[in-house]
Amino acid sequence: MLDYKLYYWDLPFRGNFIQLFLEEVEAKYEKHDATDIYPERSLKIKNPGMASPYLYECKSKTYFAQMPAILMHLGREYDYLPKRAETHTLALKTILDCNDVLIEITNYNGSVMWNKNTWDEFRYSRLPDWMKIFEKTGLEHGFKSAKGFLLGSTISVADIATTALFGTMVYSFPELKDDLQENAPHIAKLCERVESRPSIRRFLDRQRQENGRGYCGGQIEQSLRKVIEK
Repeated sequence: MLDYKLYYWDLPFRGNFIQLFLEEVEAKYEKHDATDIYPERSLKIKNPGMASPYLYECKSKTYFAQMPAILMHLGREYDYLPKRAETHTLALKTILDCNDVLIEITNYNGSVMWNKNTWDEFRYSRLPDWMKIFEKTGLEHGFKSAKGFLLGSTISVADIATTALFGTMVYSFPELKDDLQENAPHIAKLCERVESRPSIRRFLDRQRQENGRGYCGGQIEQSLRKVIEK
């Protein structure tokens, strides 16, 4: 029996946050193109959302939109949220931080294309600060143990989100791998560990074989590659 239907583009960007989670918990799901809902049906579904990703939950016959909301819902459903109030809140903060980084690395969803000056300012100032935020969060909580995760001793939705953000970023743009290693070495190791989990590894191998190093697509990705790959 099918558990979910995920509607997103054939790209990793925001979709991988949800797909990595669904693969981790071995949920049964189908991937559908975002155009099956967006834009014609986006205001007609139950719990409408402005844009993909959309997740349809078969058992409740309910749609969920907004990547952070979808991940928090799945985290509750599969017990992937920390138990303590502080770290539970930090799990949500981590996901929201991830979403902010996605907005910023695409220059506010492509409202303006990158040029060399604006990209360098972001890459060498704002992006390192983001990486250090994730690193410090882990060091204050789960990274106290060599095998710890971001917020504790067991994997949570925060680790899935962090890996979907930085693991995808450095795979799509290998030039940024050293940036992550320099500013957040424990996060770099966390991404490698999460990506090596069997169900996630199988999914990523398939996806990367099919899509190469694609990231967010369109003019936004072209703009990114132009400034990063120089």
